[in-house]
Amino acid sequence: MRRRILLSLLLLLLVPAYASSQDDKFLKRLQGEWEGDGTALGGAARLRIKWEWVLDNKFLRLSLRSEMSAADGARRLFEGQAYYRPSGVDKYVAHWFDSRGVTFPIKAQLDGSTLVAWWGTPETEEGKSTYQLIDETTMEIVDSVKLKDGTFREFGRAKLTRR
Repeated sequence: MRRRILLSLLLLLLVPAYASSQDDKFLKRLQGEWEGDGTALGGAARLRIKWEWVLDNKFLRLSLRSEMSAADGARRLFEGQAYYRPSGVDKYVAHWFDSRGVTFPIKAQLDGSTLVAWWGTPETEEGKSTYQLIDETTMEIVDSVKLKDGTFREFGRAKLTRR
């Protein structure tokens, strides 16, 4: 028992701790409410997202709401949440939950002013989402799903402005 306690304490000292993930400059830039129009699954979409610090500022939660319209006029609502935290220099991990009842891991990396989030598993579905900060008030989001041949097919795109 004593050995386990000592090992646990040693691991706490060796593993970098993020006293506050809010120290991450890029995640700070995402914080806030964003809204805009685009396309999703072949139809028009109205997208609203909110990035906010939660759980004692350890995670940046992405809350997403997409109101989609099909060509035949049918409307569909999709909602999801992800909890992001830094996992190294310009690297992040997260977990996604959505209104389909789907959940999967996310590994993300900063590429200039774009957060590239690789999501899913081979057992569920895989894809990527990019969150490009064009400037401090404009963001473009592009969502793609990975096909069986390893290529990606875009299924959603929106340009949002900070509210």
